[in-house]
Amino acid sequence: MNRLLPIILTGCCLLFQAQVAAAAKLHPVVPVEQDCAECHGDQEKVWFDGKHGLMNVKCIACHGATDKNFANKPGLAACRGCHAEQVTQAQKSKNKEGKSCFTCHEGHALTAKGSATGSYHAKGGK
Repeated sequence: MNRLLPIILTGCCLLFQAQVAAAAKLHPVVPVEQDCAECHGDQEKVWFDGKHGLMNVKCIACHGATDKNFANKPGLAACRGCHAEQVTQAQKSKNKEGKSCFTCHEGHALTAKGSATGSYHAKGGK
């Protein structure tokens, strides 16, 4: 039993760490009527000053509901509804591991990052 104890403790620690990591991705419980801007006003201002905000795309379109399918960092699937062609291009590109729209676009502004100012999508993802 003494030889198994370190293995069991290590396994329990790894399991606990995985649960803590998963819990860290959850959004805190908020009332349904609470607006995202109450806590995330700076991000909302950047968003609504950009193209997506001007088209009245709300936070939930990308991040999901805080009580169900919340994604702190939305993946490509969140953009597919409106940007299917661009998502397909990104999925076919080289080095696609971990790729999301935010690989090339700034967070809530979604403007192209520094060297990504070329028209990647206009060139069919090349």
